[in-house]
Amino acid sequence: MKKFILAIDFDGTVATDSFPEVGSLIKDADTVIRKFHEDGHDIIINTCRTGKYEGLAEYFLKKNNIPYHFINSNLPRVIDFYKQDCRKISADYYIDNRNIGGLPSWKEIYKIISKDAKVEGTETTMDVAKKASK
Repeated sequence: MKKFILAIDFDGTVATDSFPEVGSLIKDADTVIRKFHEDGHDIIINTCRTGKYEGLAEYFLKKNNIPYHFINSNLPRVIDFYKQDCRKISADYYIDNRNIGGLPSWKEIYKIISKDAKVEGTETTMDVAKKASK
């Protein structure tokens, strides 16, 4: 199974949008993100929150036992490969309530990504980058 980099928005995606406060947990977000983590996908929380507001998001994630690898930062292997760290998070999937068409249910998101992870020949962002650099 392919392992993807998932960039997951916070406000309106993991928690209801109540900025600058943190809203309530969106149905199934915690369960599905934990499952993605168990499946071996890399999880980056990609949020506009900074400073103390980012800290509130981190506290919420910890309190709800939602695992992630980084907040607002690319993975070290991506930074090493490109020899730079750009502001945009490099990911295979961007899960955000501001998507065109809105945010599917978390269970639907899991089905979509899990199906793609099992498709032979599916390339990750890093697969494509490595091919291009040869």
